[in-house]
Amino acid sequence: MSEETLGQRLRRYRRACGKTLVEVAKASGLSAGFLSQAERDITGLSLSSLANIAQALGVSASDLFESPAQNAPDSHQGQRQSYSVANLPQRYERLSTTFNGSVLNAVKLTLPPGYCSEVVAHGGDEFVYILSGKVTYRVSGCDYLLTSGDSLHFDPQQKHSIRNDSTSETEIISVGTLPLFDSKTA
Repeated sequence: MSEETLGQRLRRYRRACGKTLVEVAKASGLSAGFLSQAERDITGLSLSSLANIAQALGVSASDLFESPAQNAPDSHQGQRQSYSVANLPQRYERLSTTFNGSVLNAVKLTLPPGYCSEVVAHGGDEFVYILSGKVTYRVSGCDYLLTSGDSLHFDPQQKHSIRNDSTSETEIISVGTLPLFDSKTA
């Protein structure tokens, strides 16, 4: 990706497709104020929000953010590349590959203490499994406190967010059908 910030990239794609902040907000399930802050690099975005924005703009998620390719069907601890989006504190490891017809996307998330995501909603299906630490998922106004070994399977069309109120990192496996990566092998 170029030297432009994530916010500049979002604004450039939005303007290129001739959409207003309000139009992109409505299509992505985010608020116009939040998108404005993201375009000014005042706030960060989760992968889910970036994927929703990409869909609203009619671009590939990879146009907005880079993630390491996962070409092989197998993925091994210690061999995956950890990455972040726009140098935000949450870290990701891509666990799944993509191929024509694939619908599942899997990532390992590492959330720092005090992390709190934006509220998001999107189509598809979502399942999370807590590897270590403690986290609270808020889904449709209901809080689910999850610790190591716990899981949550929910309808992501309902507004949801995640926060790590603990004093240590939390590691999560997230599997969903929201298109986070290109639909063909990189």
